[in-house]
This record gives sequence, structure tokens and C-alpha cells, in this order.
Amino acid sequence: LTKITKHFTRGSSKRVPHVLITITCYDENEDTLRATLDSVAMTNYASSRKIMFIIADGEVEASGEGEEGRTTPQILRSLVVRANPLEPIIALPYIAIGEGPREFNAAEVIPGSYISLNGIHVPCILIVKVGTKRERDSDFPKAGNRGKRDSQLIILQWLRNVLMNDHLTPLEFELCRSATQLTKINPDQFEYLLMVDADTSIDTECIPRLVAAMERDPGIMGLCGETRIANKRDSWVTRIQVYEYYISHHLSKAFESLWGGVTCLPGCCSMYRVFSRKTTTGSIVPLLVAPEVIAAYSSNDTYTLHQKNLLLLGEDRYLTTVLLRAFPKRKLIYVPRAICRTTVPDKFSVLVSQRRRWINSTIHNLLELILVRDLCGTFCCSMQFLVLMDLLGNVVLPASVIFSVYLILAEFLGYPVALPLLLMALAFALQGVMILVTTQRVSYIYWMVIYILAIPLWNFVMPIYAFWRFDDFSWGKTRMLGPEVNKDDFITDDERLALEPIPLMRWKDWMRDNITIASGHANGLLNSGGSTAMPVLVPSAPPVPGGMAGRSVGSGGQAINTPMPGWPTANLPTPIARLQENATKASHETATH
Repeated sequence: LTKITKHFTRGSSKRVPHVLITITCYDENEDTLRATLDSVAMTNYASSRKIMFIIADGEVEASGEGEEGRTTPQILRSLVVRANPLEPIIALPYIAIGEGPREFNAAEVIPGSYISLNGIHVPCILIVKVGTKRERDSDFPKAGNRGKRDSQLIILQWLRNVLMNDHLTPLEFELCRSATQLTKINPDQFEYLLMVDADTSIDTECIPRLVAAMERDPGIMGLCGETRIANKRDSWVTRIQVYEYYISHHLSKAFESLWGGVTCLPGCCSMYRVFSRKTTTGSIVPLLVAPEVIAAYSSNDTYTLHQKNLLLLGEDRYLTTVLLRAFPKRKLIYVPRAICRTTVPDKFSVLVSQRRRWINSTIHNLLELILVRDLCGTFCCSMQFLVLMDLLGNVVLPASVIFSVYLILAEFLGYPVALPLLLMALAFALQGVMILVTTQRVSYIYWMVIYILAIPLWNFVMPIYAFWRFDDFSWGKTRMLGPEVNKDDFITDDERLALEPIPLMRWKDWMRDNITIASGHANGLLNSGGSTAMPVLVPSAPPVPGGMAGRSVGSGGQAINTPMPGWPTANLPTPIARLQENATKASHETATH
């Protein structure tokens, strides 16, 4: 990958794919947010080929010292340099995945750029989920908070609707307008999507290495790198997690990657292929934004214990499960040289709560994957058999600790059980030898010893607690609402009208209808000797096929990526203006009839 990675540096003349980076935020403080944004901005990848979508999940007060009274959205607004400070910011409605009245939500879209500590400018769009008008005015706690899955689906559903030329919500219209204004290309040209958590910092070569792996093998639909711990020396709780993170990547994920089916792409840093092109026809095949993937991932049907554990606890693992279920012949792999660092819990109570969610989510997702028959391999040499063994291994963890204690006691009492104990010790010794050979770092032996001492916590206390709390879905309570609140008290008539099936337009139809506004500017560029490589769209042009807007067709009939015309997109009618116009027309037609 090193040779390919060299192509994806700033100023490279090689083909550099466009990467969309989503950063989901909740209650992070300014130092944490700056560290994450700086790491993304300072990656060795062309700034003109990446754009950050920073999503704040509600008006949540920032955690940490010195942040009293400040919310995470307030901090983010101060970090983003707006592209047009005079343009008003309007809360645009959309349908969320909340239950009951909280299926309605609104978000602000703030286009601009982020400037890193070393002066690198990266285009970014800040999305702040602010809640409905009555939610904001009535002092609801955490107004606009709908969970991480809802934040991800804002981007995924938008990309699907753009790629398939489907109808857009007012929020999605504004995302199209802002993304086109900042990047000068159509949003359907973002080939890869990188998901990063707001408490994660990525290395400078992380994005180039992930993109290089994608470019090398078109069959890959998702991949992840190695996640290391940023605060490993903060407490004994963080220390016992260092080796556990190491073997979960270099042992579990590396082995699963051999079969092309990593069962969990972590949310802290993973890259997905938005769409794939057929080599014969050049047509686009949606992958991450495929209708079946979006339908399953946006499901709100939590009627059984199994469905609740899938949808409310582990969003990242469930998205991986959905992708493997929809495209079992494609690959999900692990790239060890793409490194990121995340902050882990430093208190035991927080760690136990986190592992409760992870263990329960793992078991139910593995149950889903067992039913997928088209995975790589056959019988015992298959990904399906590997999933079965992984599931059984997670279930019998407490029993393995009990049996180990029994063997140790039996050895002290004089029973001949030295052989199984020797085999257990040999298994850890082989791990230590492999670590020394591959990494040549003795410090990992230290972390392995700490992990061995904490095995009763990892394999007994945490699994037993997780199994006992199988019906605890406190992670998903951000999407719940008390029974005393009904839909009429939660959303205004104007917001309800905005989300009714009024005649909303598709993005490409909206662009064609408003092309006359910019036709004079485009013709002026041509008459003044400007670049003629830009395609000029006219109102009488035939409908543009989905995923082909803003592209020319070469002599061989292959689509060539070209930038959008250089008209001032900020002067085009805003989506909310179009929405109000449609609502007025609908009301007028109703009155006349």
C-alpha cells in the first residue's frame, strides 16, 4: 500500500478520490474537538479532496472542566469559519428515527471551513440538531438529541437520495447547496465515506492508507484501521484495556480479514465505499447507501428483545452486519497501518456499562450473521463457521474462568492437571513471542501481564453483568420521550406542513429550474475566454440520469468527472424558500377547490 499511498498527498497529480468525513459529536469539550478536527485536517490527504461533516447531536452541555454553561454546538460554532456570515441560519425539518413525537426533528446547516493549528483550511459543514421549535422553546433537556445512528442516517439518506435522484427534505436540499458551494462538485461524486468519532484522533497517513486499500481492490466495501488508546496511563482501568484493544485488532480483526468479513468496523474510525462502478458498463451500484442497507439501518421496529439489542446498543456493529447481509460476496477488511487513537473509559463503572452494550450487541449481531449463507468459505473453513465459534466463545467466557480456577485449585490439591495448565500458559507465551517478533517492543509484554491479571474481570464479571442486564437499553434512551408529551405539543403546524407530502423537487430538477439565474454568469465565463471544459446545463436539457449530473462523456463513452459550473450558488433560491413557495401553492390550490 505504500506505493499507492504516495499518490494521495497534497498537490499530487494522480487521481485522488473525494472523501466525505463525518464527525459525530455529543458532549465533547473544546480541547477534545480541536484535537479531532486538527488530526483530520492535518492528514496527508489533499484538502481539496476531502470535506468534513460535523454533526452535533442536540444541545448538550459539554463535559470537562472549564466548560460550565457551554454546549458542544456552541463550541463548534466558534470553531467553524462561516462561508457567508450574513446568510441567516434556519432550522430545517427532517424525519428522524426517534420514537413517538421525536420522529420529528430540525437541524441547522452551517457551511464554512475549519482552520487547523498549522493553518490548513479544510471545507466543512456543521450540522446542529436543534429539535423542533416547541422543543427548543419549552426547555426540553438535550433538545434535538436523537442518537448517533440518527446523525449517521442524516448523511446516508442524503447521499442515497442524491445518488438515486430521489426527493429531498429541506435539510437535504441545504446540504446539497452547501456541499456544491464548498467543493465545486456534485455530491454524488463522493466515493468514500469516513466515519470518525469526536473523541478520536487519526494519524497523518490514516486516510491515504485507507483510500489506497480501497483503490487497490474494488471488491472492498468497508475497512478499518488499528485503534489505539490515547489515555492508556490515566488509571488502572485504562491500563487493562491496552492489550485487549491490541489483540482485538491484531488477532481477531486480522484473522477475520483473511476471510474478507470483519464482523465489526468500529465507529471511531472506519471507511466505507458509497458506491461502486461496473467496469463493463460504468454504471453505479450503491453499496453503503443501497436501499436495503438504509431500510434496515433506519428501522425503528424494536418489538422484541433481539431487535432492541441490535438497534439500540451497537450502531457500528449493526451497520457492519447489515452490509454483510446485503453484500455477502464483498469484503470488509482490516488495515493495520491505518492508525487512530481514541479515549477510553477511565472509571470501572463506565467501562462495565460500555462493555455491557458491546457484549449484548455482539451476541445478537452474531446471531444475525449465522443466518447469512453466502459468506466466504464452506463448512468448517468458512466465515459462517467462524461466526458460530465466535458466538459460542462469547457465551462460554464465564465458564472458562470457572474451569481455570478449578484447574488451579486441583493442581494445588495434588491432582494431575498440569498438562491443561501448561497448554494455557503456552498460549499466552506464544502471544508474547509473536509480539516481540512482529513489533520488537517489549512494552507490550508489560501490557499483556496486566491484561492476564484482569482476565477475571474481562471474562467473568463483565459477561455476567451483561447477560444479567440483557433488557437494559439505557444507551437508547436518548430517543425516548415521556408519555405526557404528545405530537401536537411537540411540533408546530408550520413544521408539520414542511414534512407533509407536498410537491418537493429533486436536486437535479431544482438545479435545472434555477439555471437561468446563473446562465449569464456561465456565458460570461465562456465569452471572456474562461474554461470551456465546464458543462453548461440549460433548462430545456433532458432529465439527467441519477448519479451523472455534472459529468461529461468522453470519446469512449465513459463518464468523466467535471466540476459544477462556476456560478454563484449562494445566490440560488434556498431550499426553505422553495419549501415555502410549494406550501403557498398547495394552500392556494386547496382554497380554490
